[in-house]
Amino acid sequence: IARIIQRNATTSVYVISTNGYAWKPTYDAKKHHLQAVADPDQIGFRKELKQQASWAGNVIIATDPDPSGDFIAWSVHKFLKDPSVKRSFIQHLGKRGIERLISKAEVFKPNLMEQRLKNRSLIRYQWKKSGNRPSMDVAALASIFSDHFPFRNFQDQSGKLWRSNRPIRCNPNEWIPLKDQINESEYHTPEPLSTFDLLQLAIEKQLYSSLGNAQESLQQLFTHLLDFSENSLISYPRTAANSFFSETWSELQKQFYKVQTGDEFKPMFIRNIAGSDVAHESIYPLDLGLTPKKVSGELLSTLHDLYKLIHEQTLKAISVPKEKFNAYQSPFHPDVNFYCPDSDSDSSSTELMPVRTIAETGYILNSLGVQSPSSFGKAMDRRQDQNHLHIKGRFVTPGKYLTPYLNNGPEYAEEIGKLNTLSANPDLTSETIRTIIS
Repeated sequence: IARIIQRNATTSVYVISTNGYAWKPTYDAKKHHLQAVADPDQIGFRKELKQQASWAGNVIIATDPDPSGDFIAWSVHKFLKDPSVKRSFIQHLGKRGIERLISKAEVFKPNLMEQRLKNRSLIRYQWKKSGNRPSMDVAALASIFSDHFPFRNFQDQSGKLWRSNRPIRCNPNEWIPLKDQINESEYHTPEPLSTFDLLQLAIEKQLYSSLGNAQESLQQLFTHLLDFSENSLISYPRTAANSFFSETWSELQKQFYKVQTGDEFKPMFIRNIAGSDVAHESIYPLDLGLTPKKVSGELLSTLHDLYKLIHEQTLKAISVPKEKFNAYQSPFHPDVNFYCPDSDSDSSSTELMPVRTIAETGYILNSLGVQSPSSFGKAMDRRQDQNHLHIKGRFVTPGKYLTPYLNNGPEYAEEIGKLNTLSANPDLTSETIRTIIS
């Protein structure tokens, strides 16, 4: 990635990669002290960094906005002892993306970042010490299958996916009977793709044998440069967003009418527009004119199929919805419409069971602070190997070693949620944490 940025940046920019952790985090819970310990294998990088920074007018750190990225940014800032160091985020590897990375860089507050990192370490330490309870990761998984989080995905007796037009709270083991079809239809259009959505689609389409393989291919597609133009194909592939920046919507609109016939571009009032707090917008092709057919000769079949999926789903996400689905209601939820987006159903005798999908699992874990998009694929494979989860198609169910903790799922979700709100509190103490999780 560093080499591609260097190629697309102006001559005044020099790019250097940390190759992961050039310093290792060590935390002393008794002193509530976080230290960045230099990796002896990275001495060459640190020497070059110090030298290049001494010549530079600006130093910009571009990492993911997760705890790992925060630690790398904090450790570089601490090493350089330069208060003017800035932070930014990669959107894509084209010239426009690199210009944005530089223009949007802002001076960050290392003290606040250090406080968050220390508090996160203290919370994990106290959670681990707190007796007969699972790891925070397992506790978060257990909470997913409780009624703490509302449901929007359902499965009928034949295994088909159904959705509700708004999230509902219900018992995870409750069968929801549907009444007769109502005199309404549900419009449904895909949202812009997050990493969680795309990996789920790749598994549904059977493009890959595992989520980890799918995410590796996604990273390869991101760093691939076309031979004839040396352009990148897609935007940054590690994101939890279902939205685009305003300028991306404008750019997509310009490209849309060159490749689409018969469809209408989404008007402003139904667009998912990313705010300034979003580091990485949704995944999309940088040039809609580069259709899967045009680039087929340049990509391995696995990368081509993945690019085709991104291209097709992006076109659907930016078009006005056309498809209408039969809508049904339940006596238990009279203000909610249920519809079957895969194959429109005309059955009035269906019963639905609430379920979790791969993408929804990712969103909930991300909201609980235990999963970032960057490691989602491998982490989900590991959870399945450890029998904490079962993944079949798009659906996720509890595994054998998660079952004993399911009854405490709502309690775990509440505790983790409260602890997350305290992560930036400068006065956080071990006693406060113990009170929450006691």
